[in-house]
Amino acid sequence: MEIGAPAVPRLIETLQDRNKYVRWGAAEALGKIGDERAVAPLIRVLNDPDKDVRWKAAISLGGMQASGAVCALIRALRDEDPDVRWGAATGLGEIGDPRAVEYLLDALEEKDGPDGRDGIVFALGELGDRQAVAPLITALDDPNYEIRFEAAKALGKIGDPEAQKPLIAHLRDRSWEVRLVTAEAVVRIGGADVIESLLALLTDDASDVRRAAVEMLGEIGESRAVEPLVAVLRHDEKCRYEAAEALGKIGDARAFAPLQQVYEFCDPCVRVAVLNSLTAIRMKNRSLADLSVSGQ
Repeated sequence: MEIGAPAVPRLIETLQDRNKYVRWGAAEALGKIGDERAVAPLIRVLNDPDKDVRWKAAISLGGMQASGAVCALIRALRDEDPDVRWGAATGLGEIGDPRAVEYLLDALEEKDGPDGRDGIVFALGELGDRQAVAPLITALDDPNYEIRFEAAKALGKIGDPEAQKPLIAHLRDRSWEVRLVTAEAVVRIGGADVIESLLALLTDDASDVRRAAVEMLGEIGESRAVEPLVAVLRHDEKCRYEAAEALGKIGDARAFAPLQQVYEFCDPCVRVAVLNSLTAIRMKNRSLADLSVSGQ
């Protein structure tokens, strides 16, 4: 049995098999192999009578970053099936050709099904063109959470400061997944309001959001976060480990005593993080050099 590049000619022939599952498998295999000989045959498969086969061809062309498929994938943005439109859009995003931006923006405005539009939003983020900022800000209000999710991610990738205020406003989105990626986008763009925005998320209903906010505050290393993080350390069992780590990264002496106190009653996994942070804080602060990390 041939595998890899030697199998390409046979797989190309198989794209014409009468069985749609066989054609689908051939399209997938050719995408994984990534041989340029498969580009033109896969482009032809974008006209296959079966929507799943067309979708797989679009995905494979994108995964191959086949620049020669850009025009064909742009045409596929008009496919009758939303999954194929999604595959075409994400494929264009992976290829990264700026010629696609205009067509993706036009397709986004058509407001077809969400299965196609979230792929368009993803692609616009991958392409990183600032023309997309205003439409993506509008997409933050879309009723479908998948589109809001991808819009927030895309705006973070583009990094235009114009998007910061709308993103901060959507830190109150009803979906915790959207709130989480929005917070990541806010941090990525940066600016004066980042710290306060993250501090507000320390009381979010979703522990995953709180945990992410704690971790981001630790990475930023802002001293204003010390007291709020100490409160998390003491009262939020689900985020205690991350709070201990974050306080160690910040290295502020004010966190030393609270960490000592928590060390006495926390579970073993958290205790390791607390001990590491106590050691890190003591090394950064000479006034603490003679104190035991365990408080004994």
